Amino acid sequence: MSQPIGRRAAGGLGLAAFLARHAAAQPATWPERPVRLINSGAPGSGIDLIARLLAEGLAQHFGRPVSVENRPGGGSVLAVQAHAQARPGDSMLLAATGVASTVPYTFTGTLPYDPVADLVPVAIPASEFLCIAVTAELPVRSLGEFVALAKARPGAMNWNSVPGYVELDTRLFLHQQGIEATYIAYPGSPPAILDLAAGRIQMGVQPLTPLLGSVREGKVRALAVTSGVRAPSLPEVPTVAEAGFPGQSYDPFTGLFGWRGMPAAVRDRVAEAVRIVVEKPEVAARLRQAGILARYGSPADLAAVIGVQRDRVQLAVRTVGLRTGG
Repeated sequence: MSQPIGRRAAGGLGLAAFLARHAAAQPATWPERPVRLINSGAPGSGIDLIARLLAEGLAQHFGRPVSVENRPGGGSVLAVQAHAQARPGDSMLLAATGVASTVPYTFTGTLPYDPVADLVPVAIPASEFLCIAVTAELPVRSLGEFVALAKARPGAMNWNSVPGYVELDTRLFLHQQGIEATYIAYPGSPPAILDLAAGRIQMGVQPLTPLLGSVREGKVRALAVTSGVRAPSLPEVPTVAEAGFPGQSYDPFTGLFGWRGMPAAVRDRVAEAVRIVVEKPEVAARLRQAGILARYGSPADLAAVIGVQRDRVQLAVRTVGLRTGG
């Protein structure tokens, strides 16, 4: 026997109200289990420091354990793959924004993750400083002088940079300036910086933190930082815009990504927690000591950065091809 229309309607409204209350409760109850913060950096790297400070702060904020897992290598693909394969809600990924903007265009073979569905932009907790530097043996004191010297000596300069987006963007810069130079691949920043200090390569684009020692010893000359602001640890070094090359401006933001299907309310709750953590004076001070700038960005800010980088990567690919150093 069918129910009266009014009773059926009331029952339907009751179910809808229950579902609405359940959906509203999800953001407030997450996380119900310990959370894995997968980190694409090696132990001791700048991104690893960001991950550990963030994990500590988020654990205090949410009252749940947050563990850091280092998954370096493979252009951050290994870290993203581990994140994509985790149970929804159990992991977040801390990685450079290139996993969403660069790797999809440079990875050879089938990418083991969906750069849109598997990488939900949550927040920007910080940014590192990248420095364009030369060996002190070169008779140049500015980025403009280096460009002029390199153009006058076609094929005589060797260079290296952080792989991925930075390498592609540097190749585009050299091409636009009419510079013929040879890329030398290294397994990481430390050996590249050693060779830069020894004069075996002439120019490098590297994170500022590992460069500082060689700069202060006078073996390497810092010409400019790619960020929109000067680095507190080297305030005398101009930005690329101040040096006359605004098109080379690049803030190497670190992005925090959520999981496939992450509810918007949970995303916003996590983003707010990240803001609270990175704005703590003690966290900002720890990052600043390592040459990293605590700089919060919203989910929309991270998505915008990815969009800008994606456009730049596609331009570089069309112009200089997929010549990455590995």
